[in-house]
Amino acid sequence: MVRNLTKSFGKKKVLDNVSFNIYQNEIVLIIGFSGTGKSTLLKLICGLEEPDSGEVILKTDHLGMVFQGAALFDSMTVFENIAFPLVNQTKKISADEINTKVMEKLKMVGLSEVENLRPDELSGGMKKRVGFARAIINNPKVILYDEPTGGLDPVVSNVIVDYILKLQKELNASSILVTHNLNVIKKIPARVILIYDAQIVWEGNSSELFSSDDPYAKQFREGAAKGPMVVIKE
Repeated sequence: MVRNLTKSFGKKKVLDNVSFNIYQNEIVLIIGFSGTGKSTLLKLICGLEEPDSGEVILKTDHLGMVFQGAALFDSMTVFENIAFPLVNQTKKISADEINTKVMEKLKMVGLSEVENLRPDELSGGMKKRVGFARAIINNPKVILYDEPTGGLDPVVSNVIVDYILKLQKELNASSILVTHNLNVIKKIPARVILIYDAQIVWEGNSSELFSSDDPYAKQFREGAAKGPMVVIKE
C-alpha cells in the first residue's frame, strides 16, 4: 500500500499525497510524460529515497528492482553480477547454492551459457535480462521495473515484455512497472496509474486507457501537446 506519499526536491514537489494499493500477483503500470515523478515513486517504494511524508506498507520485504539502465557492474562477469545480492546478504549460503540459484535464474531469462561474459559483451536486451535475473535471485514477492524497454528497438522491447509477463507468472509476484511506451501498455494486461503534476490524474486498466474519453488519458495516448497536461511550458 502506498499511502499519502509526498516528496520534494528543493522547491519542486515531485509527488503530492499519492495513494494506491498493490495487490498480490498484480501488475501496476505507472505512466506519465517525462519528469512526472514516476521513477522517484519506485525509489520511494523500494527505500532508495525517503518520503517527506506518507508511507509505503508492504506485507513483504522481498523486493527486486530492475533499473532503467540495467546498472550492471562492468568489472564483474554476468555470473558475479547476478550473484552479488547473495554474496552480500546477511545470511551466508554456500558456493554450490549460489551457483545453482544463478544458473536457474539465467535459464529463466533465456540466457544460459553467458555467465562468464562481461556486460560490454552483451547486447542491450541481454543486459536487461541479466538485470532481471539479478532482481529475482531471491524470488521476490514484489518486482519493480524502471523503464525496462527504454532504449530498445520494438522487437527486443516485445521480448522484454514477454519476460516480464513470464516472471510475474512463474514467481507469483506483484509487479510495478514505470513506462511511457504505448506498445508496452497495450501488451500488458494491468492496472494503469497516470501521474501528472505530482498527483494521480487517471486510473483504469490497459484497455480502458485506449478507449477512455477522459482528457488526461486521451492526451497521453495521443501524445498531444495540447490538453490538461502542460508538456512544454511557454
